[in-house]
Formats: sequence, structure tokens, C-alpha cells
Amino acid sequence: MFAYIEQDSYLHRRNPMIKLAVIAIWTIVVCMSYFPVLPALTFLLAFFVTWTAGKIPIGNLLRRLLIFLAVSALFMISMLILRGLNDEPGIILRLWIFRWTRKDIVHAVALGFRILALVTMSMGFVLTTRPRDLIMSLIMQCRVSVVHGYAAMATYRFLPELQSQVDSIHLAQEIRGIPWNKGLLSRFTSPFRVLLPLLCVAARRGERVACAMESRGLGRENARTFYKKTSIDRADWIFLVIAVLSYGIIAAVLIKFDLYRFSFAAIQ
Repeated sequence: MFAYIEQDSYLHRRNPMIKLAVIAIWTIVVCMSYFPVLPALTFLLAFFVTWTAGKIPIGNLLRRLLIFLAVSALFMISMLILRGLNDEPGIILRLWIFRWTRKDIVHAVALGFRILALVTMSMGFVLTTRPRDLIMSLIMQCRVSVVHGYAAMATYRFLPELQSQVDSIHLAQEIRGIPWNKGLLSRFTSPFRVLLPLLCVAARRGERVACAMESRGLGRENARTFYKKTSIDRADWIFLVIAVLSYGIIAAVLIKFDLYRFSFAAIQ
């Protein structure tokens, strides 16, 4: 679902740390907004930028977002159910035993769009950032230890293999006559029967990778050379400035028209 897509686009050429800085700034502003307008605009803006500047096909993006649209809707419905059992004044909507004020509806809708905005920004980063470039940027721009950087890269590369390991564990248990997803009790206990073997596989692989890195002398020399270096150039700084300024202008316009709120106190 989240995997790098090889393209030659404007977003692909940007430094990973610059993209992370933009996402961090946008995330802080979105999470401070308790009104749904800015989170909704952020979701649409992140989707549009990933589609156009990242050259990711729109059908591909929509397929990846489907499950998160469902998760967002589930969170909104759950929030409405939890907040629908109240006797606060100002009820504007009633359904069976549930009663909602304007504040309840705004809270639920804002939560759903915040989830979509954060997921879309994260998806845009992952789809347009090569894992190797991310690790090299952490090492060279953020001065992260080489050992920690390569350990993070090994972990990241191992994650896609977990699904194949789960399938192998399923087959091994079925060969031994262990029922899988047959009956209510089996469906409940099946994930727990996979967890321990999966942890053992991950531990063995981690030990092999650690031994391989140590045998090659990783981290023993202070001065290192790199085959491919990452740097922050002028285009990266321009991208950062434009992204932050444009987002700041959007937030300022919303504040001007009273569509950006920091708390529910002003929502009547």
C-alpha cells in the first residue's frame, strides 16, 4: 500500500528532509485547527500536489486512499455516537436516542478530515521518496549515526517481506492440521498464533543483518565516503518557502473569514 514509485518528477527530486519539514509544518497547523475547513483543504491540496508534482496516477492514489476513507468515516461515526448521548443545550440534530449540537458535528467532521490530510501527506512522501535517499539525507543533513541510519534502512526494507512471512506461517500451520479462520474462535485466535513465529523470524533476520554489518566494520571509522551524496540545493529551498508561504496565506484567509478555530469555545 505504501511503497516508493519510481518516477522523474518535481517531488521525486526534492530532498527528503525538505519534504519532511513541509509535512511537519502543515501537520502542526492542521492539528491546531478544530474547524474542518483547513483539514479538508489540506487533504485536497496534498492530493493535488502528489498527483501533479509527483506524477502519481490519480487512479493509483484513489485505490490507496479507499481504505483510509473508510477508516476516516468510521472515526467520524464513532465520534458522533460517543458525543450523541448528551443533554447539552443547542441541539440541532436528533436521530433516535442521539442528539447532536453544532459543536459535536464540527468536531467529528474535523477529525475525519484531519485523518485524511495526515494520511495523504504521508502517502505523498512515501510514494515520492526513495528509502535510500531518506537514510542518506538523515545521515548527511541531520547527522544521524551511520549505524542507526543503516539499521533504519534494513528495518524499512524488511517490512514488505512480513506479508510473505505471514503467508508462509499460514501454510506451515495448515500442513500441521491447525485450522485457520474456521469458526469464530479460530478467527479470534489466528492472529495470536502468527505473532510469535513472526517475531522469531524478525529476530533471526535482525541478528543476521547485525552480524553482517559488524563484520564489514560499519561505524568503526569516523570519516566515511559515500558513493552517492544527497544535498539541499536552491530548488529545495524554493520549494520549502513556496509551500510554507502558500499554506500560511490559506490559513490567514481562513482566519480572516472566521473559518479557522483553535478551540471549540468559539463554536456555538
